[in-house]
Order: sequence, then structure tokens, then C-alpha cells
Amino acid sequence: MLERAPNHPQTLYLLGTALLQLGQAEQALGHLERAARGLRNESRVVGNLAQAYFALSRYAEAQEAFRKASRIDPRNVNFHVGAASAVAMQGNLAEAEALLRRLADRFPGSALVWLNLGNALRDQKRPEESLACYTKAIGFDPRLSEAHNNLGSVLHALYRFDAAEQAYRASIATDPDYIAARYNLASVLIDVGRFREAEIVCRDLVAQAPASVMAHTFHGAALTHQGRLLEALKCHRTAAELAPQDAKVIENYAGALADIGDLSGALSGFARALAFDPASVSPRQLLATTLLSHGCLVEGWAYYAHRSAFIRFCNGRPDIRLSRTLPPELRGSHVLLLREQGLGDEIFFLRYARLLTAAGARVSYIASAKLRPILARAADLDEVRDETEPEPQAEAPMLLADLPHALSQHPTNPLRPVLPMEHEINSAESSLGMPFLCPLVPPSLELSPLTECLAAMSQRLASAGSPPYIGLTWQAGIAPAAQRDGAAWNLYKRTEIEPLAAALQGVHGTFLALQRNPGAGEIEAFSRILGRRLHDFSDLNEDLENMLALLALIDEYVGVSNTNIHLRAAAGRTARVLIPAPAEWWWMATGASSPWFPGFSLYRQGLDGDWGAALARLREDLNCAIEAKLSAAAR
Repeated sequence: MLERAPNHPQTLYLLGTALLQLGQAEQALGHLERAARGLRNESRVVGNLAQAYFALSRYAEAQEAFRKASRIDPRNVNFHVGAASAVAMQGNLAEAEALLRRLADRFPGSALVWLNLGNALRDQKRPEESLACYTKAIGFDPRLSEAHNNLGSVLHALYRFDAAEQAYRASIATDPDYIAARYNLASVLIDVGRFREAEIVCRDLVAQAPASVMAHTFHGAALTHQGRLLEALKCHRTAAELAPQDAKVIENYAGALADIGDLSGALSGFARALAFDPASVSPRQLLATTLLSHGCLVEGWAYYAHRSAFIRFCNGRPDIRLSRTLPPELRGSHVLLLREQGLGDEIFFLRYARLLTAAGARVSYIASAKLRPILARAADLDEVRDETEPEPQAEAPMLLADLPHALSQHPTNPLRPVLPMEHEINSAESSLGMPFLCPLVPPSLELSPLTECLAAMSQRLASAGSPPYIGLTWQAGIAPAAQRDGAAWNLYKRTEIEPLAAALQGVHGTFLALQRNPGAGEIEAFSRILGRRLHDFSDLNEDLENMLALLALIDEYVGVSNTNIHLRAAAGRTARVLIPAPAEWWWMATGASSPWFPGFSLYRQGLDGDWGAALARLREDLNCAIEAKLSAAAR
């Protein structure tokens, strides 16, 4: 028809509208502009033109077109809401809110008005007010799927996970094809640790939208949290192929490569991600742990400045001007070390303090209240203060985890490089400062138990049974549903009770539960599978003096990485560590041992998520060690 009458406004309008509905706003725009010139008093024509401008992010033009349409048809609430939304998209949220509040007075029963008012309040960081608006919108139109989804997203941001899940499911129920709600449902399931359920949602998402980058990304995350790293890598690779210039997607793929131990591929990916988004912090955070996990310590410590704990400390304590370098002359200087992370991190990083004292520096440390009495006896610290006490004056106030970097950069360099690690590198990797050197690793901080605690724990052990004594921990860190901003996922570690207990059946000894805050019925369930009593010593996690003494006394300790692992090392004993995939960096990317914990045996979850081989080796190693000990005692 346009061939016979190329300027026929009604035909132009119909064609433009069809193209707009097909998502082809760019092609639709010219037809709708020409149609609007011929049908300038047709509100539907001007309204669709406004929609085309909006879809193309031309919000000022969309605002004017919506206003014109609303003047033609003042009773059509959609045009008024469209104008307010265009105002909001230009960043004028307060103005948009004012417009929408006037519309709420004029159209009090309009779900669309309340939905958009909720959006304006949400974007102004007023979550409780936005929740009330979304609830009103749903009350007026229970089938408004966007209102259910947006309600869920605000609840999700407030960590009200159960309510958020219900809202997302309600959104999907009203519109099964609403992809955003399915993404959000997968996200909340991951956040509460229901990874298998999230995986199922993601598989459906991938089937429904195979070209969706986000679907593959969430699928990869759900698999990673189950330790199924090879499957996760495939998901992130597909996402990267679909979005080869998306910095976050490339970062996720690089992280997945790092998780399986592919250092070269990971470094190349992180370099690409930073090329696309040079200001991004998260690739640098992943770079730090990737480098450290491969023994590339000098470069790893440099990037460790980007860790979340450092950023949070700086934001929370702007009164302290932190240093990442030490005084040129250490002898006679005063270095103040500040804690920033968990109890295990304190013990781990304090191994570097002896290098300061050996060089003649005075070292003050601000400790967590729980560890202060124990650390006060450490030979490598001149002064230990509680974190509630004021900090002493010092030339170099420094976060504890920055001490390795400061020492590696010091003119005297007490961490002398001993193991060159040459790598073939491409141009992207060379920007990261390759090749690397792996310096010496200091031994653990040494902590001595109190004599009276040793006596008390010896008596308690005797009342539990006969040696050998074997301590057990199956979970550590913050559970997913309790994690908040900045938490690192791999700080939560767990191996399921059933396979671990089954693997220990038949192992001779008295078993002790050293699990912090065991779940209801977990110790009883472990005992049933084990076939004998698992003695509950979990209370000692709140009494670290006695825990240190117990860990110094018991024959074996088996567990995921936690504070007790660090205490065991500080007491001069070894442990058998269950390493979920992906591993924390100090357990290294691969291998059955770690230079940070000499003598410790590592049992790694397979890259396919399976613990079978690791637990079988654990059982064999334990039996051999106990038999050797019993044989030695019999001689």
C-alpha cells in the first residue's frame, strides 16, 4: 500500500506499530514520525511514537510526545504515566515522584500509577515506601506481573529472601513468559543456598531463552556453588561467546577458568575484562586470589589491595590514614597492625609479624576480643590491644593483610625470591607484570596453650573415651542465607554429613564434634551413620583458650578450613583438610599440600563436584596413621 501511497498516515501508523511490537523500534520510528505529522490529533499515534522514543532511550522526546498524547486524551492514564517514566529515566526522580503522586490522587485505582510510583521510590533508595506502592498495585491488579517482580526485587535487596521468593513465583504464575522474574527467582535461590533448585530454574531458562547471557551466567553460578566446576565453565564460556565484549561476562568466564586451575586462560580473561572496564574492582579482586593460589605472591599481594575487606575498612574508618608501605628503616620503628577479616585470617597473616620484630621493629596489633588473650602471649607481638581500645600512634598504621605486600616491596626485602616461575604469556597477560617470583613463605604464628587448659582438656578427653582422638568439622563460614554485601562465597565451606560419616565408619578412635553452631540434629545424624557416638565438643568454639589446648592434644583433626585449622597450625600440629571446589587461595589451586601449612594433608572435592575419591583417600590415610600410632605405642 505504501508503494501506491507512500505518505498514507494510517498505513504508516500500522506499519510503525507492527515494527514496534516486534521490538524493532529503530525501524518503527521513521514511520511513526511521518504518521504523527498526518495524524497529529490522534492520541494513539502520538502515544506509540512516544513509546518508540522511549525504547530508543530518547527520553526527552518521549516525555514531550507522551505529554502531547495526554493533552489529546487526558483520561488515558498510560500517557501520563509514560511522561512521568520518561522524566525518571532522565534522572529527575523527585520530579517523577511528584508527577506520580498527583496521578495517584487523580487515578487512585490505577495499578500502573502505583507500580511506577514504587519504581521512583525504589530508585531513590526508599524501599519501605516502594513496597507499600507495589502492594497497592497488586491489590488493584493481581495479575500485574511486573509489580510482583519489583516487589520481590526490593524484598530481595532487604534480605527478606522468603518473601522475595514468593513474589517472584507470583510474578511467574501471572506471566510464565516473564523472563526477568525467572532470573530473579534463580538469584534468590542461589542466595539462600538452594543451588540444585536454582540449577533447575536455570536449565528451564536456558531452554526458554538459549541466547540469554544471563540465563547461562546464573546457571554457571548455581553449578559453581555445588563444586561442579567443569559444567559451570561450559555455561560461562557460552555466555562469553554470546557477549564477547561484556566486561562482567568475560570476568565470570575468567573466574571459571581460574577455578579449574587454568592460570594462563584466567589471566588473559581478566586482562580482557579490564580492557573493557578499566575502573572495575572485581576483576582485580579475582586476580589477587588467582595469582596467590598459583604461588605468584608478589603480584598477588599487589592486587590484594582491592579486596572487599580493605575497601570496607577504608569506608568505615576514614579517620585512619592507612599505609601499604613500611618505614625504610625498620629498626626502631613502630608498626601498627589492624585486623580486618575473620579470626582465621588474623592468625594466618600474623605469621609475617616475626619478620618485623626480627628486623628490630616494634609491633602493635589491634586484635579481635575473642583472640586477644591468646595473641597477647605471642612472642612476635610487642603489644596487643583489644579492638575496643584506642589505637596507639605509629609511623605505619597498616591493615594486617597488607603486611606481606609491604614486606615484599621493602628495600631490605626479607621475603627473598627463591623460585622463579616463568610463564609463556601473550600481550594481554604481559600487562599484568608477568613473569612472577614466588617468595619464601613464613611458618605459622606460634601459640602456646595454657597449662591449666591442657589439664582440663586432658580430663575431658579421658571422660569421652580412649585415644586416638579425632576432631571433626564439616561446615565453616557464613551460610548463604546469612551473607550480606561483600561476603566471599568461598568463605562458606561444607561437606555433607552423610558421605563424610560413612567414610569414617570403621576408623578406630574417639570422634569429637568441633563444629561451630552445629545444625539441629546434625551430631545425632552423624553418630547414626558413623555407628558410634560423636561426642559434642562444639561449645569450645566460644572458648578459644580451651579449643587451642584441645587442638594441641588430639591425635587427628579432620575438617573444612576454619579458625580451628589455623589454631591447630599455631599449636604446631597438622590436620587433614577437606577442600571444597573452588578452594580458598591459601590451599593453592591444585595439589595435595600447601606451602602455607606444611605437613597438612588436603582432600579436594573433584571438579565434577564429587567427594568420593577424596573421602576414600581420607579413610585410607587415617587408618594407616592410626595403625602406625597404635603399633608404635605397643612397642
